[in-house]
Amino acid sequence: MVNIFNFNHLNSFDSFSYIELILYSLFLLSIGSFASSIIFRLSSNLINNNKRLSIYSPRSFCPICNKTIKVINLLPVFGFLLQKGKCSSCKNNISPFYLFTEISFLVFGLAIVFFYGFDIFSFLLLFLFFLFYILFFLDLKFYYLPLPINLLVIVLGFIGNSFFNIFVNDVYLLFDISPFLFSLYGFVIGYVSLWLVNFIFRLFYKKDGIGGGDFILFGGLGSLFGPFSLGLILFFGALTGCIIFLFFRKKFELQAPLGSCLILGSVFYFFIKNFELLNNYIVL
Repeated sequence: MVNIFNFNHLNSFDSFSYIELILYSLFLLSIGSFASSIIFRLSSNLINNNKRLSIYSPRSFCPICNKTIKVINLLPVFGFLLQKGKCSSCKNNISPFYLFTEISFLVFGLAIVFFYGFDIFSFLLLFLFFLFYILFFLDLKFYYLPLPINLLVIVLGFIGNSFFNIFVNDVYLLFDISPFLFSLYGFVIGYVSLWLVNFIFRLFYKKDGIGGGDFILFGGLGSLFGPFSLGLILFFGALTGCIIFLFFRKKFELQAPLGSCLILGSVFYFFIKNFELLNNYIVL
């Protein structure tokens, strides 16, 4: 069975023309710009309830002077450099996060093409990175995991596995688990496991210890990577959370961004599985 872990890697850009790579790079930069815009608008709604922003309205504006940004200044990377990192209207510094996000999508997208080419796996991984990136930074800074984006992770898991076997391997077939059940079991076990932990916590402390968005996200990770992956993802997520707490104790003294940690845990799992780092010790 062909999946993301045994796909025939290209390891080269030789099969692509310069025009294709340039157009694809511009597309990646645009996706990065869109992702940073979504993060800004959703986080702004949390901070300022009086002025609600949708994903598409109003037009992009400077959060300091509220002036509408000119179209040319909205061009990814180029707009930031053209303005020398400052708003053309009020001259206040533009957050470097926008530039960082656009470059991150460019690097990640090119890496995907280098390994997998222009394939359905590339599209699914890029879309997954898009969702993970938004969820990671919203939870890291605001402890917020938007339900629509969480649901998209779940939908991606079911569609990607049921139709393209993106994360399904032959081990699951030995247990007579179809790709759809692979995602279904992963979702149910992921969601219920964190729900039970929170339920027990609530019995003792009379308050929630884990947010509802974390239940859904962990279920979404299960729908992507399957039920057997959840233990390792949770382990690496908890380990990452401990490291974050040690280095940023003052910021996360009262609450930890569990969703962000789970996303990092799933990334570690992907690399471990993809590069067969633990094949001599565990079967996933």
